[in-house]
Amino acid sequence: MTSMRRLIVLALAVVALTACSPGSPDPSPTASTPATASPTGPTAPPSASPTASPSPEPSPSPADVRLPEDAPFVVEDPAADASIATGDPTPLAPPGAEIDFQDVRTDPFDQVAFTWRRGDDPFAQEQGFAVWQRSGEAWRAVFAFTDRPSEGVLGISVQVGELTGDDAGEYVTFEQTGGSGACGTWRVIVPTPGAAEEAFHRATCDTDIRIVNGALEMRTSVFAPGDPHCCPSAFRTSRFEWDGEAFVRVSSQVIPAGG
Repeated sequence: MTSMRRLIVLALAVVALTACSPGSPDPSPTASTPATASPTGPTAPPSASPTASPSPEPSPSPADVRLPEDAPFVVEDPAADASIATGDPTPLAPPGAEIDFQDVRTDPFDQVAFTWRRGDDPFAQEQGFAVWQRSGEAWRAVFAFTDRPSEGVLGISVQVGELTGDDAGEYVTFEQTGGSGACGTWRVIVPTPGAAEEAFHRATCDTDIRIVNGALEMRTSVFAPGDPHCCPSAFRTSRFEWDGEAFVRVSSQVIPAGG
């Protein structure tokens, strides 16, 4: 009987050693499938790149195009083309607006710039300036600013001239708010194909800015103590030139009044 027990124990030991042998397959039936084998696993290959389809054409940012909410940003209409061809950019203006200054050009790219105003009170009108360019079959606003009636702008004047050396022509605008110092805001807008940017901004009084020999010339009144507002003692004349990125002051001199 004792011999029989010893045989049974030896047999069980042999079976246990065989099961633990390194050459035996993993007995676990719950071995997980590698994560990359399943598209839903944590490391599943990413979906197709979104750049495979054409990207939409970028829209002007609000900083570049500030138009009234009811004004169009894009116009694609043969009738508008016909009107613009005759020098009338009204289809691009806010509804009910009257156009004062306008500049329609086809070289070096199709572009329309204009000032507009609307409202019955001449001292509290909504006013603005806009630059549009052709993009394919459509016209798109690439730059604009709008003055609300509460801002008290009495009018917007525009000068056109070459300031950056690209032969495209720039716009110098002045939003007049009046007062004894002829106060207002000066801007220089630089158009490029598909865009336009404000490259100079100055709110001033007693100042005049002109395009002179391819540069900006600023003439500012210089008041000595006791000078009446009508009669400054001198004028400071400064010249600003384009350096490829901005208008920088290159000279300045003070000239006595009457000198």
